[in-house]
Amino acid sequence: MSTDPPPQLTEIGDQDWSALLRATSHDFASPSSTTSPAQHCQDASPSSSAAERVSTSKQKQSEERKSPNASVANLLTLTELRKAAWARIYSDGIKTGDATISTTRQPTWKQFDSLMFKRHRYIAVDPRDNRTLGWVACFDPFPQWSALHEDDWDSEPMETEDGRQGRTAEIQVMVAEGERARGVGAILVNAVMSSLNSDSRFSVVQAGYFTDSAAAGRLFAKCGFQVVSTTSNAVKMLDGPKRGAWRNLVIVQARLPPLEHQTKRPRQSSPTPTPPAIDMTINPKAVHKRPRLD
Repeated sequence: MSTDPPPQLTEIGDQDWSALLRATSHDFASPSSTTSPAQHCQDASPSSSAAERVSTSKQKQSEERKSPNASVANLLTLTELRKAAWARIYSDGIKTGDATISTTRQPTWKQFDSLMFKRHRYIAVDPRDNRTLGWVACFDPFPQWSALHEDDWDSEPMETEDGRQGRTAEIQVMVAEGERARGVGAILVNAVMSSLNSDSRFSVVQAGYFTDSAAAGRLFAKCGFQVVSTTSNAVKMLDGPKRGAWRNLVIVQARLPPLEHQTKRPRQSSPTPTPPAIDMTINPKAVHKRPRLD
């Protein structure tokens, strides 16, 4: 009966073990810990293996959701059919105290729908489970002038060098609480910028955020916006932890590129068609004669 030679111990010294550990290292034993044979057999049981596979699967799904390289979202038009998702994400956004001047007051869908341009608003949905991630919309930055800027103009457009009419659109973007830091905000902002790019009415797109909202600053800088003004004590918080505090407001803008001028073909005056010749010859057989009265 042959016996296997005893295993030789290798001196590990200060080697780096990080490559052998999984992402969630707190779920596994450290290299310096030892495992008893009974515990090893217990860990190798089918039930523990199944639990480990489930845990690994959930961990992988969580990493995929947070991965910036994954297919993050599908864009859909934000309509009344999705007002429940809009309201939920709006509520998540204002809870932080850095989105609006209130952490509890939320407009109704009717108010939102009347202020936001219907043509330029989108909602992001996860392509795997149809989960709503965030939304973006545009509105007139000067509500008191909204009566002068109806969404459908019936006046003649002003001729400009870049082919645009000079209007400014302000955007508002909100992302669900559990979906942030995934690039959803950048997808939404770029989508609405692309939509506004094809609309000749608008020349400038702007947005506003509080000075202590670093995430908003990084988002708009990534999407090509530039800071144009910073106003001290611009707005006052109505409620929340910072109730009564005056907040500084940053305004960023991005100018839309000129439209491609389409060469207008001159209208060719069609020649007046010659009326067809009328035969004035009278056919005697076709003339109705008066009947003879005997």
